[in-house]
Amino acid sequence: MRTGMEKAIVLVNLSPGTEEASITALRGMAGIKSVFQLYGLYDLLVMVEGPDDATVKSIIADNLRSKPGVVSTITMKILS
Repeated sequence: MRTGMEKAIVLVNLSPGTEEASITALRGMAGIKSVFQLYGLYDLLVMVEGPDDATVKSIIADNLRSKPGVVSTITMKILS
């Protein structure tokens, strides 16, 4: 059941040694609902939420990806 908010999961690769600073910066951003540190192929799983697709896209493209330490991202749009 939809809540009216658009959501996405973003998997993030970071530069080595930037994990703590990146987590702190991301947790303080509007639209970031959760940040989980991972072991394995990706360093972080970030839950993004906004009122519409354009807002979610902006949070990811203009804010999350521009944070120091972010090397690459994979975005998965949540449909339901």
